[in-house]
Amino acid sequence: MAVPVRGPHRAGMPNGRANGVEKRTVRPMMPLSGTGYSVRPFFFQLRSEEQRDLVESGTVRRVPAGTRIHAEGQRSTTVAVLLSAGAGVVRDADGGARPLAYRGPGDILGELSFIDGRPHSATVRVTRPGRVVLLSHEAFDRVRRRHEGVRNALLRVLAHRLRSADMYRVAGQGRVPVRVARLLDHSGDLGGPPREAGPPIRYQREIADLLGVSRSSVVRALSDLRARGIVATGHGTVRVVDPGRLARFLECPDAGPEGA
Repeated sequence: MAVPVRGPHRAGMPNGRANGVEKRTVRPMMPLSGTGYSVRPFFFQLRSEEQRDLVESGTVRRVPAGTRIHAEGQRSTTVAVLLSAGAGVVRDADGGARPLAYRGPGDILGELSFIDGRPHSATVRVTRPGRVVLLSHEAFDRVRRRHEGVRNALLRVLAHRLRSADMYRVAGQGRVPVRVARLLDHSGDLGGPPREAGPPIRYQREIADLLGVSRSSVVRALSDLRARGIVATGHGTVRVVDPGRLARFLECPDAGPEGA
């Protein structure tokens, strides 16, 4: 369903009207495969009337790649919801930027600062150009108070991100093939029916970033897992094709490939 956007005009807002009203049709996009979601992105959990109220309460902007939405260590009074854009979440570490996560269409950004009023814990920068709706903390709070669905979706997102943080800590131990397998196993468990084969759930580059290892080591690990009949790879993405074999590999990672 198309969501009509009627938001206040702001500086830098494309196609803004002089009378302060912008009219545009935004068609919500389904989340990209390969982004590792274990719950539906925030925006896509909402009913159509909740989506409409949220969009109309903010300002829709088309953002190019490289645009910084939030900056680590800085305060802001803005919550962002990605409509069609994609963004990378990074944190300063050892003089460089350490990738933490990828956020895709439907994801909410800046929710923690909205809740506790503290500076942002990471920098968010657009990696895929598209549309984003920006809401002041006051506007988002009004939407949240009006709709139970918005409150519930926010809680589910927060719970998922907390579980994901724990998952990455557990996955980051042991040999690279085992660490990759653990990450894929946890992602599947969180993403729907446990140990169920499905569409691509990870980009190879994202796996390397999340585990803090080189992409070449991830490629070698995936080659091992592919030889064992556990995963299929293609175009930089990975999906689990045999959850049973994945489980057996994690129980006994030093065993040779089944049927060898």
